[in-house]
Amino acid sequence: MAAVIVTSTRPLPARRPLGAARSVPPRPALEVLEGGRRAARRYARARSRAHVGRPSAAVYRRRRIGVALAAVTVVAVGYLAVLGVGVLLAGPAAGSPTSAASGPALTHADRTYVVQPGDTLWSIARSLHPSGDVRPVVDALESRAGGAALVPGQRLRVDGLGG
Repeated sequence: MAAVIVTSTRPLPARRPLGAARSVPPRPALEVLEGGRRAARRYARARSRAHVGRPSAAVYRRRRIGVALAAVTVVAVGYLAVLGVGVLLAGPAAGSPTSAASGPALTHADRTYVVQPGDTLWSIARSLHPSGDVRPVVDALESRAGGAALVPGQRLRVDGLGG
C-alpha cells in the first residue's frame, strides 16, 4: 500500500491585508493506492505525462522576445566589430591632428606650423621630414620654440627644416 499526495489546481489565495489574522493553508489530500511503490510510480508517470503539452501563449511570447533580443544583440555586436576593424585598418582619421595623410598644419606659404593638440616636437619633425633621422629637425624646432613646452595654437617657424 502506498500513499500519494494529490494537489489541487485551485488558484492561489489573494494576499491578506496587513494586520489580518494568518490562516494556515489546508493540508493536501492523500490518496491511497493499492499496489505499493510500483503503483505510486505509475501514478506519478501518468500525472507527469498529463501535464506535458504545448506551452502557453505567454511562454511563446517570452521565448520570441528572448530570441529577438538575442538577434538584435548579435547584429549590434557584429556591426560594432566590423566598424572597429574598419577603423583599425583605416589608420588615423583624416581630420585628426596626428594624421600623416593630412600633413602638417602649415600656414603662410609653408613657413609656419600651427601646433595642434597632442603634437610633440618629434611628431612635428616627422611630419616635416618623413624619412630618415629627425633628431636635427627636433633640435632646430626646440631652439625655435624657445625650449618651452608646446601649446596648441602656438606658431613655429619651419622654413628650411623640411626635407
